[in-house]
Amino acid sequence: MSYYTYNQSHKPKLFYGDYEERLSDWHELRQHINTSSDPIDFILEIFQQCPRTKTKSDIYKIDTWLDGWQLIERNEYDLFDICLLLCYTLILTDNFKKESIKIHSVYKKEFDNNQKFNYVVEFRKHFIDTHSMMKLNKLEFDNRYVLHYTTDIHKTINIKN
Repeated sequence: MSYYTYNQSHKPKLFYGDYEERLSDWHELRQHINTSSDPIDFILEIFQQCPRTKTKSDIYKIDTWLDGWQLIERNEYDLFDICLLLCYTLILTDNFKKESIKIHSVYKKEFDNNQKFNYVVEFRKHFIDTHSMMKLNKLEFDNRYVLHYTTDIHKTINIKN
């Protein structure tokens, strides 16, 4: 699969295909991440097209978390599910499988009095705001967000990196 295959469709099969197409596309996405010169921007381009729904996943209740294949099968994603799928996608690539990957529950500093939580995935000194699918560095992260809770994804799902 090439980067251009994804560009030809406004709706990646990862989120809009039938179950087998979603699984195949997820596999191809991970393969492309291994060979891409800019995997972060590629990931952002794909995941920003993920449809958002309401699910029962809860960052504080691990028993509500689905694994990557279950997420692909269910094909319903709230912001936390998007974080999980993004993390599983990274963990299952050669480029990122040994990286420390964290999910931060945060709220924007500009909304101090109305603490609406958001999730940010951190790895390799990159921070991805899963609401806007924006890539941030550490300074930008610190300037925009107040950290509420952090989950080390490898430790939480018991994967040795």
